Amino acid sequence: MNTPAASSQSVAELVFGHMFTLARSLHLANREMPVKGGTEFKKLKKSYSKGIQLRGKKLGIIGIGRIGREVARIGLGMGMKVMPVDLVVNEINVDIALYSSEEVGLSVKLTTHPMEEMLAQADFITLHVPFSGGKPILGSEEMAKMKDGSYIINAARGGTVDEQALLAALESGKLAGAALDVFDLEPSPQAEILEHDKISLTPHTGASTLEAQRNIGLELADSIERELQEEENSRVIYHRLIALF
Repeated sequence: MNTPAASSQSVAELVFGHMFTLARSLHLANREMPVKGGTEFKKLKKSYSKGIQLRGKKLGIIGIGRIGREVARIGLGMGMKVMPVDLVVNEINVDIALYSSEEVGLSVKLTTHPMEEMLAQADFITLHVPFSGGKPILGSEEMAKMKDGSYIINAARGGTVDEQALLAALESGKLAGAALDVFDLEPSPQAEILEHDKISLTPHTGASTLEAQRNIGLELADSIERELQEEENSRVIYHRLIALF
């Protein structure tokens, strides 16, 4: 059984974890501080003092399903301009509710954008679409159209981003950084990806939170209960039909 709704929030939060990491180079600082923090503190402070803030940045979301909407919800709360792209949906309403409050809420209407418009303007682009084994969603052609110094986050499926094109765009300076939770050669990603200092990495853990796993269990239980109820209803109907004849 598939449980698509259970992990949406966990994946969306991981996306923003990577975005904060890239914006402030946390993945590199966490490597260097244990080694050089005691002897080269001022040097490290200077080298990591060129971060950026997420507020006011443009967030491109490719795919505006359950996870894409959660990403949009967080992005709006962060003060980002959200630019969704979707082949089917033209307009969505994103509800933003305060924690543990049913009295205060906000609904924001978002209109989807053409892919090329989003590519040219977005500071961060995150993908939330399935991959069927065909052409990557973001390849060299799409990356060439992206805003200089932008970032890509892929917590969807390996293959949706062309990894060789990504490496080339990072090396040329076209892209400022990238974050990957999924990989082409999973579970053995290529070394160039794992060792690149402009890539923030996680081992396919988008849905791996305690809350998500609990939600998956609850959703599975509900699905099983429905299946059993439908089976029982079918059995009752069958016996009633037999009795009629």
